[in-house]
Amino acid sequence: METQNIPQGNPGQGLSIASMVLGILALLVPFGGIGLAIVGLVLGAIGKKKAAEVGKTSGMATAGIVCSIIALAWSILCALMCAGILGSAATVPSMVR
Repeated sequence: METQNIPQGNPGQGLSIASMVLGILALLVPFGGIGLAIVGLVLGAIGKKKAAEVGKTSGMATAGIVCSIIALAWSILCALMCAGILGSAATVPSMVR
């Protein structure tokens, strides 16, 4: 019986793709993006680590990590701006009598 040499894929490739997709989705969803960005960041780090263990490149994992970090910063900035707007609106005297 012959044995076949099947080329091994990148073990972290699925996680890297998921990280990149979640990072991009997190960029599109300002407030719900915080959770997506955190999950994308974790998956990207795990995918990058798994790829490094077998000596493969991890460009998609890096892209997922970068997108997730940008989305996380953007989501936090949006949340802080909305909190500031709502806080300042609460201090304005009511014009309705």
